[in-house]
Amino acid sequence: MSDRQNAKGSRVEPSGSALPVWWLVFKQELTELWVGGRVLNLLILFSVLMSITAFLLATNNELSLLPQKQMVFVALTTAITFGLFNGLIIAAESISGERERTTLEALLLIPTSRRQIVVGKFLSALSPWPVALIVSIPYIAVLSQGDEVLGPALLLGALMGSLLSVAFIGFGMLVSLWSNSNRISLFVSLLVYVLSLIPAQLPTEFQASPAGVVVAAMNPLEAARQFLQKTLMESRPIAEVWIFLAAPAALTALMLGLLFWYAAPRLRLEAGRASMSWRIWSRAEAIE
Repeated sequence: MSDRQNAKGSRVEPSGSALPVWWLVFKQELTELWVGGRVLNLLILFSVLMSITAFLLATNNELSLLPQKQMVFVALTTAITFGLFNGLIIAAESISGERERTTLEALLLIPTSRRQIVVGKFLSALSPWPVALIVSIPYIAVLSQGDEVLGPALLLGALMGSLLSVAFIGFGMLVSLWSNSNRISLFVSLLVYVLSLIPAQLPTEFQASPAGVVVAAMNPLEAARQFLQKTLMESRPIAEVWIFLAAPAALTALMLGLLFWYAAPRLRLEAGRASMSWRIWSRAEAIE
């Protein structure tokens, strides 16, 4: 192994450590994301967006007439939507970024399963969501103005946001794992993200139609929005709107299964089919 590979491999220092490799990868990635300022920049942008949203809801003559429940719903969905964006951006470059920086080889040379590497990166990509939720709490609390909707909004928002974050981050990592370029990974991930937002922009008449209900129930992001709207704004019991939980829960289970059971063990230096030279080199390393 060359000196350059040794230097890169020291990022996680697996040898001689009692800690599992996934924890070392997670710790290193967390340091790069937070101390390096990447996530902080996104959270600053998120704080600005929440401030603008809360200011408009509180001061605009038309918007300020909205019930507290609706203002809380708007602020909560804004927090979830932008929180997903943060996590998806990080996940989309988690593996393809290593390939472009030529640092993935050092990670693959660590004597551990590929799944542990993916677990560490997955957890680090998930880390911005709870912080984004905490940042949004003061805005939502102010807009609720003491309304009893605050408690259910925070509880159900945390539930739906966590489900969607796991699902979208899993999807972003899958795309990144199968991409050699950050541009491709980011483009595909953001395209799916934007397409998921489209049903919310459709006319109200269509959303209320049977076809609109089917679309909402099948689209995880729209299903979560409908679930929060019906439970928070319309005060419906969860037993009546449980169908809108199906899509987020199913997508989360699917993405976790694909990522950790199928894709993670197949992590390679190059996306797609492994080259003959890489297979020969891997077999030689295994024999040694």
